[in-house]
Amino acid sequence: MHAVPRRFSRRRLLNGSVQLALVTPLLRHDLFAAPAQAKRIDAADRRVLRAAADVIIPADGRMPAASGVNAIHYIEQLAAADSVTAGLLVSGLRVAGEHAEATYGRRFDLLAADRQTAVLAHIEKTNVPADFFTMLRDLVYEAYYTNPRVQQLVGYNFRSGPRRTAPLEPFDEQRLVRVRRQKTFYRQSS
Repeated sequence: MHAVPRRFSRRRLLNGSVQLALVTPLLRHDLFAAPAQAKRIDAADRRVLRAAADVIIPADGRMPAASGVNAIHYIEQLAAADSVTAGLLVSGLRVAGEHAEATYGRRFDLLAADRQTAVLAHIEKTNVPADFFTMLRDLVYEAYYTNPRVQQLVGYNFRSGPRRTAPLEPFDEQRLVRVRRQKTFYRQSS
């Protein structure tokens, strides 16, 4: 029996899962070929994804943009492992591209940042396709903030040292003052 590594993260699990999926032969490949092709991220989708991710998390001072820490690759790996995510991602990226063309007459990735922001704001406001923007935003954040380089830049220390838990700050009683002053909003039980 193999021991589970101490630093086992979703990123590491995802990498292993994608590798396993790539080497495992599919039974009855013909059943899966058409849906897999329809939900693949192509070069145009990838350009929109890169630009959209950089609108959500642009470079700022010493902090890199989302695409600067390989967020696009991370999101593509997630999409490759989950057909529902892939389908929604591809649909949403194509809607963003079509809206950019219809509104501004240019590809999304070639628009100025303020126009890219306007396209994404429109998608968020209209929620078309449903839940796309929320998913995209969350995936970009996850890809960015689970990246070891970003964690180092923001000073995040995940489970460092000999103990398997993150170090806790000393307890501060002052944080409870406001809560203790509130009247109860629950029913006392016996």
